[in-house]
Amino acid sequence: MIVHTLIYRFPDDVAEEQRAEFFDAMRQLVLKTGLIKGFDHKPHLWLPADDRARGMTAASIAQFTCDDLDSLQKFSELPEVYDFVTDWKRRLRFEAAYANHEALTPSSDLPS
Repeated sequence: MIVHTLIYRFPDDVAEEQRAEFFDAMRQLVLKTGLIKGFDHKPHLWLPADDRARGMTAASIAQFTCDDLDSLQKFSELPEVYDFVTDWKRRLRFEAAYANHEALTPSSDLPS
């Protein structure tokens, strides 16, 4: 399984309702393609230290899963995916970073 993790930051004037509409539309798009197996998103849980953080601090995280890299590539090359990203980026002016990776399995084991 391949996981596509997206990290979003939105301008301060983007209302929570607009963000919810964006993620609802994203869920509908990714799942209707048949190439994506699961989708979820959550808000970043803000800490006081985040006010002083360097670099991009997220507002929201989204993840979706697919069977393999080939499926993810097919998905990413769909015209409707390009149109979705282009349209919503114009409307919400968000910044995004992403990573494609295998599912993580956090462990408390320290390396020897």
